[in-house]
Amino acid sequence: MKLKKAKIDLVFLEIILLLTFFSLLAIYSFTMIEGPVYFQRHFFRIILGIIALFIGILIPYEFWSGKRAKILYFLALVLLSLTFLFSNTIRQFSLLFLKFQPQEFCKIFLLFFVADFLSKMKEEKEQIKEKEFNKFRIEYFLIILLILLVLFQPAIGTAVILFASVLVMFIFAGVKPSIIFSYVFIITLLIFGVINVFPYAKKRFKKFKEGKTYQQYHSQLAIGSGGLFGKGIGCGRQKFKFLPKIHTDFIFSGMAEELGFIPMLFLWLGYFILLWRGLTIAQNASNNFGKLFGVGFTFMLSFYISVHIFSAFALIPVTGQPLPFISYGGSALISNLFASGVMLNISREKRFSYEF
Repeated sequence: MKLKKAKIDLVFLEIILLLTFFSLLAIYSFTMIEGPVYFQRHFFRIILGIIALFIGILIPYEFWSGKRAKILYFLALVLLSLTFLFSNTIRQFSLLFLKFQPQEFCKIFLLFFVADFLSKMKEEKEQIKEKEFNKFRIEYFLIILLILLVLFQPAIGTAVILFASVLVMFIFAGVKPSIIFSYVFIITLLIFGVINVFPYAKKRFKKFKEGKTYQQYHSQLAIGSGGLFGKGIGCGRQKFKFLPKIHTDFIFSGMAEELGFIPMLFLWLGYFILLWRGLTIAQNASNNFGKLFGVGFTFMLSFYISVHIFSAFALIPVTGQPLPFISYGGSALISNLFASGVMLNISREKRFSYEF
């Protein structure tokens, strides 16, 4: 195999930009009753996100491996720890005039960290065996520690998605089943433990089991009332305080009400192509670090999309997860666009077979 510099994956880029700029229309429609402030903030965040996207594209993706991956991991620990000391609201940290949710950036930092050490171990051995677990133990502990800090933000939904994304990376890296089993067992215990520690999480889970979730009831009303072609952009009713957080946690429901089932099929198709291109980028990456990061981020996006939509249909409890590139929320948007830029940088190096 030889490496050849290629153009970035234009299909991946085009879908990212289409989803991002389509979010302007969605945010405007669902927040118009509040005035222009939400739309203006979202527009400003898109500008920051596009800058982050180009940073990810321009910097060679190997830059984020090695010592820098470890530095980013410990930065993530510091940011998550600071929320317990200086945060005025749950999961949000204020720095000067900026407010952001650290876990949204820490999830990308964790992917760098996991991809880095797994790629190095994969280069040393074809499979991470039991006798090599002593090398793996420190990183194993650090992964669990960061997920635990995310759990105690509290951001249980984000922690579950992080857990699942890292699990996929373990599987693709060839980690021994016994190590994977212990990872699943420990994190599962921690998740259920935290659910019982935080009253709001326990109450939310209980209400879901009893079928008494106000938000999901109105979410289903919105989806059902949209029909095949929707009520029209700006004509939805649920945004008039019937469905709380329609511009964030339930933006899929709002779009289904105003656009209808047929246009939402094109949204699903767009996400499907995006995930397919993401896995293609990972497969064609020139080294294990690029492959593992590509797999981790692509599956992370798929988990966010699935959790948001399943929650809208009341198939799982409300988790408050954004719909990638569309929901209102600067931290999630900027971090996802930056990671997408890294994916596009990975796509610039493709492997081409040649014959002698």
